[in-house]
Amino acid sequence: MAGSETAPNPRAKGVRAKWLMTTTCAAALGLPGVALAQTTTESDAAPRRIEVITVTAQKREESLQDVALSVQVLDNTFLDQQQITDFEEYAQLLPSVSFNAVGPGSAQIYIRGVSDGGDGNASGSQPSVGLYLDDQPVTAIGRNLDVHIYDVSRIEVLGGPQGTLYGANSQAGTLRIITNAPDRSGFEAGYDLSTESVSEGGVGYSAEGFVNLPLGDRAALRLVGWHDQSAGYIDNVPATRTFSRSGITVDNAAYAEKDFNEETTSGARAALQIDLDDNWTLTARALHQTQETEGVWDHDPEDVGDLEVARFFNDRSEDTFTQVGATIEGNIGGVDLTYSGSYLDREVEYDNDYSAYAEYSSFIDYYTCYYAYDSAAGAYDFYACEDPRIQYQDRSQYTRDSHEFRLATPQQNRLRLIAGVFYQRAEHDFDFDWNIPTIKPGMAVDGGTAYFTTNQVREDTEAALFGELSYDLTDTVTATLGGRVFDTESSIQGFVGTVFTANPEVDVEQSESGSLYKFNLTWQPSADRLFYATISEGFRPGGVNRASTSNIPGTYDSDLITNYEFGWKTTLADGILRFNGSAFLMDWEDVQFTRFDPSESPLGLTQNAGQAQVLGLEADVSWLATDALTLTGAVTLLQAELSEDFSQNINAATPDAPDGTELPYIPSVKGYLNARYEFAWRDFDAFWNVRGSYVGKSYNDLFIASRSEQDAYALLNLSAGLSRSNWTVTAYVRNATDERAELYRNATDFDSRITTNQPRTFGLSLSQRF
Repeated sequence: MAGSETAPNPRAKGVRAKWLMTTTCAAALGLPGVALAQTTTESDAAPRRIEVITVTAQKREESLQDVALSVQVLDNTFLDQQQITDFEEYAQLLPSVSFNAVGPGSAQIYIRGVSDGGDGNASGSQPSVGLYLDDQPVTAIGRNLDVHIYDVSRIEVLGGPQGTLYGANSQAGTLRIITNAPDRSGFEAGYDLSTESVSEGGVGYSAEGFVNLPLGDRAALRLVGWHDQSAGYIDNVPATRTFSRSGITVDNAAYAEKDFNEETTSGARAALQIDLDDNWTLTARALHQTQETEGVWDHDPEDVGDLEVARFFNDRSEDTFTQVGATIEGNIGGVDLTYSGSYLDREVEYDNDYSAYAEYSSFIDYYTCYYAYDSAAGAYDFYACEDPRIQYQDRSQYTRDSHEFRLATPQQNRLRLIAGVFYQRAEHDFDFDWNIPTIKPGMAVDGGTAYFTTNQVREDTEAALFGELSYDLTDTVTATLGGRVFDTESSIQGFVGTVFTANPEVDVEQSESGSLYKFNLTWQPSADRLFYATISEGFRPGGVNRASTSNIPGTYDSDLITNYEFGWKTTLADGILRFNGSAFLMDWEDVQFTRFDPSESPLGLTQNAGQAQVLGLEADVSWLATDALTLTGAVTLLQAELSEDFSQNINAATPDAPDGTELPYIPSVKGYLNARYEFAWRDFDAFWNVRGSYVGKSYNDLFIASRSEQDAYALLNLSAGLSRSNWTVTAYVRNATDERAELYRNATDFDSRITTNQPRTFGLSLSQRF
């Protein structure tokens, strides 16, 4: 597990007070995951010290405090203590991570302030953050894989460009979800049950369980399952809408519902590990999950009411994925060899009420109204119109396979190498339809009800050679040189447009070759102190547009970030205080920017435009304040802005975003504090936990003329619990102050809806271990 390899997990083992007094989580606030050393007896107890967990951020097992890299880790113990189950919850605990989203599974993730606000178009630029599930990159444009967090070893966030070891998309950083492996040492099983009630909302519940089965001396099987039904808290209130041009009035009586935003996530995971012989091990994994939603997660407090919206069609989604993979690890002549291969198959169905667009676009009149010539007016005018309501439908099929073979020489060697080859292929087959059920005859694209459709296949591939060579210049100074040589290809093929489109077929492709480098110098004057300086690069692959204009060409190139960083990792005060951090400057060149501009094209197009710069500071601290109290905290400070004028139209007299404009979705400050107190009470082991987090203000668009400010917010979570023998009961309050966080103020759907967090929630959970 993430933490001490021998200490039990409080949620997974049902801990006793003696252990609780000596074991805690310092992964809080995005800290590198930490546990405390286990005490054996009261008489011979050693002083408490922070024990650093093992990570694989550099593709080999290392002590976190020895990794010359900014890594934030949420370990198994802390994830369980804080009842973390999904992306939004763990993103609050990672100060370097920001995001925007309209609901579960729709987040666009940013690390260290790298955002231009143009992401999310399936035919546009790829994400700047690499998202990994175990060894496989599972990055998707505008649709993060929202894996249910249970029986997870740790979540690692690697800050800054990771181009040499992780390649495409790890331009600003890498987020890794690492599941627990089977354990041959003994049987283990358990379950967790919880229920919660949302203030002025519904009731939710979850059931989770796992079993670890040794299969003889050389094999083990781990099985995990979960079902999570979240409570709704946004009302779709009864309403009418009159469309100004047609005069048509509609109501939403068929769709009005209280607490209609519900989410159900169900899944299972299996992992089998076999020692093939004394040198080789095979680990096979399979994971399947289905996430279903009803309703929306953004409300309209300005035009409708707090936690209220007025929707005129169904809003729903179903996101199902299966991942299978295998890892083979062995040793030949003292060199560690690893092969890892994975395959992901994902299907998404998404329906969304798009009726508001009919009020903003005069084009809809062509599909819903009939005309006659008015001789008195000397022009055509309406004489009859149909209901212009629109429903958007997304039917997507994602497939991805990845393969990596690497070797690593012994870590204790003065000269050591990690090197490998990598290949991945990602395909997105998508059918996006904008439907008007009452469309005029002959106006639908396919004879159905869609007035505009995109039915295309996008394919992206990457092949690369990579490596990092380290040499100990002295007993305390190490130099590392890394590089990656890559080839990428991107293509889009299919149909896009309307019945009026002259050339609806698209068949375009682009290939690109390049290289990246990294240089690091590390000084470790003692076991408790490490300082490093790094220059590193990261990139996003180039791609193709479905059309070109006088301003925007048919292809765009990769964009590049060069990172200059100084960092430190220290353990102080005889091991009870840890202070880590880094300061960095990142130059972002040839920024890929995707934007829909109807005056330019009916399609969203991408161009290389502008330069940006991010100046930042990350820091985390953990303090074992007393034998019972642990305080942890972390913060990220960012100044992320354009470093030159940006104009989407090259002939514009005034820039859309001048030099110095703050990048969108990026708070200048984000951080949190956590206090955990563990003690004995009567015959029970007891604890209380208080966690506060803060996210500063940000903007929802890059363009000065169209953006608005997203307010800063602060959240407070409380929990307390009792345990004895093999069970634990926890009571908790999420969002104790009932804050309405502005997670995302919608800038693209023609109204002012705001994605918000769950209101004040009271919960109770029971766990038992065997």
